[in-house]
Amino acid sequence: MDVAHCTADGRNYSALSFEALDDSVIEAYRRQLVCPECRGPAFFRKESTSGQAACFGARPHGENCSLAAVDSSQGGMSGPDKEERINHGERIEIDFKFGASPVLHPGPDADDDGAGRGGRFRGGQRAQTSVSHRRLSTLLKNLMHSEDFCRSDQLIALPEGEYRVKDLFVKFDEINVHHLNSFRGYWGLITDAGLSKGESKSLWLNSGATDDVSIVVDASLSVPFLERFPVADTDELSGSYVLVFGELKVSNSARKKRFIATKDISRITLSLA
Repeated sequence: MDVAHCTADGRNYSALSFEALDDSVIEAYRRQLVCPECRGPAFFRKESTSGQAACFGARPHGENCSLAAVDSSQGGMSGPDKEERINHGERIEIDFKFGASPVLHPGPDADDDGAGRGGRFRGGQRAQTSVSHRRLSTLLKNLMHSEDFCRSDQLIALPEGEYRVKDLFVKFDEINVHHLNSFRGYWGLITDAGLSKGESKSLWLNSGATDDVSIVVDASLSVPFLERFPVADTDELSGSYVLVFGELKVSNSARKKRFIATKDISRITLSLA
């Protein structure tokens, strides 16, 4: 995508003109970009160390957006047909360790009777269904491409308990105060990423402006996490989608920054742009 609209100043920028802005302006504006045609959430990627030119992209574009084809030809996201489909009649089990059988127990927001809040499901209320084991990457692709999957009553089992899909997964722009301290599968678009300053190099995956949620990968895991993906630097994570399982927290600072910290890289995955 050659042009993106910035909601901060109401201007349309070419990738070249956007790249020419001061670094501080780029960092502020890159979190407020949309597709100029469909207004889908957009991202900016700087010129890569391998020589790939600076560019814009949007994930996802709106239906019938003519700029979606441009992104696809420039190496944008793959379609859902390139990822394993989920049978909506199955009960899904997430085996984070790819082999260990999940042990079901009440999650961090469970009530005394074990039912929990936010849509926890009681196993005795359902009939026997087939079971499928799925990786996080498959679940993320289906969240990105299927509204039906996002809204479904299909059951998902993980060590924290059983949930309906529509209750377990929360898109970044749907996060609200009721999710505070709640365990969920949070997902959405990464507008920019970077390592924290100082000796402790935690990886921050940001979803928008400073008051939007960020994901923090523990400093001890930032290098192993980045090694899982074919990127030369953190700027290449812009435009990716992320899915992370964890609890939403708010910092004690005056900014009251919302974040999800992870100390287990088996509980986070990316879909690169």
